[in-house]
Amino acid sequence: MKLIAIDLDGTLLMREGFISSENARAIKEAQAQGNIVAICTGRAVEDVLNLLEKAGLECPVIGANGAVLYDEGEIVQAYPLQKEPAFNILTQLEEMNVFYHLHTNKGIYTPNFGEKGVQVEIDMVKSANPEINSEELWKAAQGYLVQFGQVPISSFRDIWTDDLAINKILPFSYSLDKLGEIRKSALAYTGLSITSSAEHNLEINHEMANKGNGLKGMADHFSIPYQDTVAIGDNLNDWPMMKFAGTSIAMGNALPEIKEICHFTTLENDQHGVAHAIREFILKQAV
Repeated sequence: MKLIAIDLDGTLLMREGFISSENARAIKEAQAQGNIVAICTGRAVEDVLNLLEKAGLECPVIGANGAVLYDEGEIVQAYPLQKEPAFNILTQLEEMNVFYHLHTNKGIYTPNFGEKGVQVEIDMVKSANPEINSEELWKAAQGYLVQFGQVPISSFRDIWTDDLAINKILPFSYSLDKLGEIRKSALAYTGLSITSSAEHNLEINHEMANKGNGLKGMADHFSIPYQDTVAIGDNLNDWPMMKFAGTSIAMGNALPEIKEICHFTTLENDQHGVAHAIREFILKQAV
């Protein structure tokens, strides 16, 4: 039995944001042979469960970059952020009109200035770089603006209560200067992990919340030896799970630094690379 942890964006998901039937079939083939397939992603658990349901799949979830481990309707492990730095970071984001995802124990929240703020940034980018295709930028932003389960709020202060747990803060901005300023401010706090899953976002978590610790926690949950874990991914926030896993597989579209540390490289996500990885590097190796 192996525990196979699969990233979502740029890995299991096609470019249009869904799980292909080919990838779903391969996952079911792995499960039928007694393996456990977990989704390991920066996305919130609620969003992942929606994507899995559409694909006809049932899998445990390592969500919010390892901040939340979910199996069979229960949270089995969590690493929430400390409230004071989270409050200060969110205050800075709202003062800068930067769109964000706020992952909590009560749901996913986003500021209701999201579309307007992103459009202003796109207009600024277009003004400085007339050759830029603003429609492509807007299309890319939709993945952040319309994710499943998001609840718009006027301010994070509206939902700030003593029993609120912050699992992750994800700022999204087309202004690299703004992201750089936010990163610098966040680095001033101890106990935080700051990474990125794309050029225009930051992922701010508890220092123990990363995909490597998430994979370790899920392996402990299922009593699977660490050497029998497998990780499939493409981006920088996948690095910790690639280093931890007994077998690591980079997507064909993965960053060069991810490919360098992996045992194998599969096809690109739009070529059903997860299905190829499962069949060629996991199931075939077990025969």
